[in-house]
Amino acid sequence: MTFVKPNKTKKANQTDLVMTSPSLAKVILDYFNPTGIVFEPARGDGAFYNQMKDPKGWCEITEGKDFLDYDRKVDWIVTNPPYSIYDQFLLKCFEVADNVVLLVPLAKAFKSKKIDMAIQEYGGLKEVLMLGGGGEVGFKFGFPVGCLYYQRGYKGKVKITRKYQ
Repeated sequence: MTFVKPNKTKKANQTDLVMTSPSLAKVILDYFNPTGIVFEPARGDGAFYNQMKDPKGWCEITEGKDFLDYDRKVDWIVTNPPYSIYDQFLLKCFEVADNVVLLVPLAKAFKSKKIDMAIQEYGGLKEVLMLGGGGEVGFKFGFPVGCLYYQRGYKGKVKITRKYQ
């Protein structure tokens, strides 16, 4: 088993290429039903982007559009982010979007006090959509995977939904 080591360069790397299947992207988009300007900051092969309704936008570092340089406001971000720079990526999402849905190993939600404080300042974790182990959704690892839904200004309870494949 290979573990992703902390990335001190603050740039995404090859270990971050964990592509989402179009069928899983559809399940997630149908579930959250984002409206307004929807943005895919780590487009990859386009699993999310190709199924998003207009108006929409994207970044993809391998195509010269680095999300960390993006500065326009959007209503929603839905993506499978680069795990090696997760903290930096999450904070950037909070800068530009009112709603953020990240497909990640679920431990990312509770990894540090620093991130918890940033989440509380932004609003809060509104929902955890549990999808099962990574292998069940086509990833090459077995950690529990799901979507973390953050909403600007949210102060309510965290909803936990299980939608196993």
